[in-house]
Amino acid sequence: MKKIIIVDDEEPIRHLLKQILEAKGYSCTLAADALEARKCFKQETFALVLCDILMPGELGLDLVRELLAEHPNTAALMVTAVDDPLVAESAVQMGVYGYITKPIERNEVIINVANALRRLELEMANRAYREELESMVADRTNFVIRLKKMFEQLHSPQVAEELIKKIDECEQPNRIRKKQEMTILFADIRGFSSMVSALDLEEIIEFLDAFYGSVSKTVFNNGGSIDKFIGDEVMAFFGAPDAMKSSCESGVKTALELADSFQELRERFSGNSHHFDRLGIGIGLNTGEVFIGNVGSETRYSYTVIGPPVNLARRLCAHAGAEQILTTERTLSQIAGMVSSEFVENTSFKGIPKPVDIYKITQL
Repeated sequence: MKKIIIVDDEEPIRHLLKQILEAKGYSCTLAADALEARKCFKQETFALVLCDILMPGELGLDLVRELLAEHPNTAALMVTAVDDPLVAESAVQMGVYGYITKPIERNEVIINVANALRRLELEMANRAYREELESMVADRTNFVIRLKKMFEQLHSPQVAEELIKKIDECEQPNRIRKKQEMTILFADIRGFSSMVSALDLEEIIEFLDAFYGSVSKTVFNNGGSIDKFIGDEVMAFFGAPDAMKSSCESGVKTALELADSFQELRERFSGNSHHFDRLGIGIGLNTGEVFIGNVGSETRYSYTVIGPPVNLARRLCAHAGAEQILTTERTLSQIAGMVSSEFVENTSFKGIPKPVDIYKITQL
């Protein structure tokens, strides 16, 4: 039975989360603040911490940052009443797997918790294999084959090959990093939150599995890599570990194929429920110089991209309507004449210093 600690200063929220999760077979411990949570961690270990962001005294983000550093085998989800993209990005970059917004929705909680625990298991397997690698020098060839299979579950084949190559050269995996120009893609399902509260959990999980599988296949077929799945949002990148002739072209091609495949997926599932008819997908694309590599501590890290172009790509995705692919002039300038696009508007985004000209891609 997985143990979960719920840290929230609001007693009704703590008990509601406990009721939802214990009904699914989890064991829950409650804490009203950071001090009480630390006492609980001294007495036992937890697979997951569900923590409110804003609490009296110490902020939830500060508590979770400390807990993740001290307990690498614990996952974290934040709970918040304010859906702030900047807070979400800060949380994700420090190792949080996602966040749940108030008011609490039962299916949203269950899906996020299940995804977080699934991802934790993969990361624990990743660490176990890395530790085993250091102690199996005599049987290195056989082990690298198994390690490669494990990496390919977490990364695209290109990234897996690069990580294996670096490890084989005795380079520390958490030091594999560099700067380069890349194209970043975010995709987010429109109408998903409303559907979550209307359908059975089994139907939602089945749809998400199909969506994740379709996205992974499309991204990998175009030479990209999946950075992460966060609930119903996907982040992918193009141009690493090996530089591409045109990361922009690959990113745009992926975006258009994702839009088509999502329509097919929606039609397939709408036979089960009319709620799927209301879903759409919004996509944001941006190109620029980013930091790419493994980020984190020696025991807990992920292969990811960081930088202002990433933040803008996410803002474009959030701004996009259903079935819209939004991008920037920089991306379009590198594939001039290859796509049809329309100017949408010049607008400002939170966290982006200058207004941005936004374009809608219509076809390749």
